[in-house]
Amino acid sequence: MVELARLSYLRPARADDDPFLYDVFCTTWADEVAALPNQNLARHVLRIQHIAQERRFDSRYPGRRRFVLWHDGERAGRCYLFGSATFLHIVDLTVMTGFRSRGIGSRLVHDLMREATADGRRISLRVARGDERSADLYASLGFDLVLADDVDTYFEWTPASVLDATTQSSHAVP
Repeated sequence: MVELARLSYLRPARADDDPFLYDVFCTTWADEVAALPNQNLARHVLRIQHIAQERRFDSRYPGRRRFVLWHDGERAGRCYLFGSATFLHIVDLTVMTGFRSRGIGSRLVHDLMREATADGRRISLRVARGDERSADLYASLGFDLVLADDVDTYFEWTPASVLDATTQSSHAVP
């Protein structure tokens, strides 16, 4: 797995970060929740959805690593990663609304790309279908759109060294 402990703006999430991780989750639903007439009910539904998401991630990505992003001494977002010897999957990367457009997510992705290059691993992620801003960001960082369905778009980034090895092995004489 990527050695992320050396990154000063990232640290493994602890149990006492759970309320913050919930708040980060809530930012992804802010527009939808604002339209609901009963905000107490909305918060209750969000809590249930957050618990369901965490359980789904536990099931789909056993052993995933949860991190808190920091900016200028404040918690700024979350990043969940899952990987193997050949790939690194960004399960979730969410920056709190007040910290967006400061390069926090881009910096992390660039650091992950450097690590993936050194390890010879691909990076994959998914973006909600309507999240054009994130899709444009990942495309600008060199990620390729590999699949789109009714709900999500899936991106992948492959280090040049892996592409070269794949090309060379496909041209090898048996």
